Amino acid sequence: MAPAHKRNPEVTDPGDEKIQGHISEFSNGVFAFAITLLILEVAVPAGTLKANLGSTLISLWPNYLAFLISFFVIGMYWSVYIRLLREIIRTDRTLIMLNLLYLLFIVVIPFSTSLISLYLSKLSVMIYAALLACAGYMHTVLRIYVGNNHRLISSKHSTENIKRGILLSLTTPVWFTFSIGVAFYSSVAAQISWILVVIIYAILVNRLRDKVLL
Repeated sequence: MAPAHKRNPEVTDPGDEKIQGHISEFSNGVFAFAITLLILEVAVPAGTLKANLGSTLISLWPNYLAFLISFFVIGMYWSVYIRLLREIIRTDRTLIMLNLLYLLFIVVIPFSTSLISLYLSKLSVMIYAALLACAGYMHTVLRIYVGNNHRLISSKHSTENIKRGILLSLTTPVWFTFSIGVAFYSSVAAQISWILVVIIYAILVNRLRDKVLL
């Protein structure tokens, strides 16, 4: 069950607060469903003999890697997303539509993970990177919309903090976009770069927690 929406004391319109609660609960459910689907791709092939179990498990390393990267990327997108939701004090139709588009790219991540697990190639790596980049760019679009002139965001955040948060949110999708070019030369190098961006982004978020709107 998705966690209950936490009330924002700055929300004065009961209708806005109710809609925010629905957005939060629905979005959390989508994230939970997407992240749960990932593990379904990490399965031992049917008919594997006991004598070959060890070598079969080792051969599944692309599945493990794709699962871990996707798990932490979804978790990373979710963690900054719910912080943003807590600061939204008004809602409108555009917010709802942008939110749905963002969730669309989140639920596609398990498909891209399955693709790279089953058909590890330059093409599958490029598709995977492109889809995760799109999710990150959509998150940035959402931030720009709610933060522009404090359209839907809490006034306690300065314009500078909002801008820094937008720039920080671009770190991951820009990196994934860059990795598409890297995949032309080496799919392994592209995958290593994904691990690096997760680590780097986590460090940046931790260091800039009080200086940006996460």
